[in-house]
Amino acid sequence: MSNARALRPLADEIRTIPELLAAPKPVEVVAGTFDEGTVCLIGGYWGTAKSFHAVSIAGAVATGTAWYGRTAAQRRVLYIAAEGTYGIGARFHAWATHHGVTIPDRELEVMTVPVQLTDPEKVAELCKVIEAHQYRFIVVDTLSKSIVGADENSAKDMSVAVSALYDILDATNGGNVLVLHHTGKDKTTVRGSSALEAGVDIAYLSESDGDIFRLKRTKRKDGPLEDERSFELVPVDDTESVTLSVRWGADMTDKAKTLLSVLVQNFGALGATKAELRNVSEMAPATFHRSLKSLLEQGHIHNSGTEARPHYKPTETTIPS
Repeated sequence: MSNARALRPLADEIRTIPELLAAPKPVEVVAGTFDEGTVCLIGGYWGTAKSFHAVSIAGAVATGTAWYGRTAAQRRVLYIAAEGTYGIGARFHAWATHHGVTIPDRELEVMTVPVQLTDPEKVAELCKVIEAHQYRFIVVDTLSKSIVGADENSAKDMSVAVSALYDILDATNGGNVLVLHHTGKDKTTVRGSSALEAGVDIAYLSESDGDIFRLKRTKRKDGPLEDERSFELVPVDDTESVTLSVRWGADMTDKAKTLLSVLVQNFGALGATKAELRNVSEMAPATFHRSLKSLLEQGHIHNSGTEARPHYKPTETTIPS
């Protein structure tokens, strides 16, 4: 907890149910992906493109460019390259070139040394930097290099690190913190104490299968859980790196492709409710639900509404041939 919040009287932190219901909904910094005011985690084994995911998200937020079809709010970004800066500049250059955008110098900056999250003085110093420069989106790449000397398997040590992440979040004035961490040998469970994944608001798992890189949401405190997207790494001309590009599912059925075309051609980026899409598609109920499920699982569409009142939007507005 930040010092400012800790100094406020507890009585000031009490709310009635009507007051809670009247509070504004969190802004989606990246539509269907990250809500404002959250600590987010991407966990993955080495070689699963964790940093490439972080670079693409940071670039989209810094420029206000859609993140592979999902709108992104523009925020000032600080990327903490705890594992070293080699290759980071080239990756951002490749991402920007691929998307035809320029990243303004002061909208995305890179810290070239790690900040030890178990050192209160260093965390406090970082928070002052964030507040002074008004950074709203912080990337910590990676956690292991930011807790040197701590025991990853210790719930106590990991809880200290998680608490520091929330101190950093407080310094962003309602922004976001995205932290990257490695999975264990099973490639599906975040390495170390479960206190990390339990403590964050949103968690994604980064996986690879040959040249396919998947990003799957495994936790979300508020809103729909289901979210999975597939990518591939592609070379970018006139750069010294590669970048991520959405990979359309090779196993997409003709019916699923038809339903996606119906969504894009009739509703565009605004998307549609389940009832609206079903009515326009004129598909048999079983075929519609099977195709809809397939598009969600492959990440071609996402639910920007709720589980009770889904609203489906296309990930991309270009339909695969």
